[in-house]
Formats: sequence, C-alpha cells, structure tokens
Amino acid sequence: MDKTIKKLEGIFRKMVSNYHSMGNSWKNIELGREAFGLMLLLPDTYTGEYETPADKADLLGQMLDQMVETESARFCITVREEMERLNPGDAENAETLRMLRDYIDLSVPMEDFCKKYKRHLKFDPVERTEEYERLVPDVEREVSKELKGLPRGMGFCFAYWTAKKAELAERGIQWNSPAYMNPGVMFD
Repeated sequence: MDKTIKKLEGIFRKMVSNYHSMGNSWKNIELGREAFGLMLLLPDTYTGEYETPADKADLLGQMLDQMVETESARFCITVREEMERLNPGDAENAETLRMLRDYIDLSVPMEDFCKKYKRHLKFDPVERTEEYERLVPDVEREVSKELKGLPRGMGFCFAYWTAKKAELAERGIQWNSPAYMNPGVMFD
C-alpha cells in the first residue's frame, strides 16, 4: 500500500501544480481519475495516512479542490458520492453534490441554474452534456498545442475561445463562448 500512497502523492503534487498554472487545470481530469482509482483500492482507514473514513473523504475533497468540477461533473459526482459514503454528515459536500446534479440535469434551465447557484456568467448549455464532458481533455490538449507560445495576457481569452470553438466543431459540437453567452460583459 505504501507504493500506492507514494504514487498518489506524486499525482496530487502534479494536480496542485496544474491547477495553479494558467490554462492547465484540464490536465487534472485525467490525473483525478487515476488518483480516484487508486484511492478506491485503499481501505477506508489507513494508519499514519488517514485515521478515519472522514479523513479519507477530506483527501478526496482536496483532490477535487484542484479541479474545475463542472468540466467533469459526472466524474466529480462519483467522487462526491464516495465522499458522502465516507462522511455522510458533510453538508458542504452534500450541497456541491446537489449543484453538480443540477448542472448535468438538462431539465433545469441554465438561467435557473445560474440564479439558484449565484453564477453571474451564463454558459453554453452544451457544456452540461456527457458528450462535451467526455471531449474536454482532448479538446483542451489540442487547443493547448495550437496556442503554445502565445502570451497569456490581455486578449488571450478570445484566441482561446476561437480555438476551442473550432476544435469542438471538428467533433460535431456547436459551442458558444462566454463572450457570446454574456453580451454586454467586457472580457479582456
């Protein structure tokens, strides 16, 4: 089990680095899946690493802190359900789990979702679909390659959104950028 713990430590370090490096949080989707698979192999308590099931749930929560959960909502729901099993009284986890379930529930209009969860920027509803979610890592990988070397300062978001729209279109998904979805909002 110590090998598994060491491997998890390495994955978590990469996830923290990715999350704090502009434009790399998408890499944590695949790393998160790998880490979660390893965590499921470990017992609910492991002396010297996490003493209670709630401690293990907290480690899973720390992993999710390094992810944009709406980019992989279905996966994050699975992780949060495991966290709920390990620590059933965690109200914050329960609220985030409700939010993610509403996020993927296409019968909840995007406007209602934004209002209920105090989201000020609208997003393209296609982002809530399983197909979109499945493509995020591949699309982001291609966009990253395409924009490599481009300064990530003022105006970068427009180049990013243009490249993302094109990559998604190649995969049969019509997507609209935050600028399109939020007319009148100034983006840099």
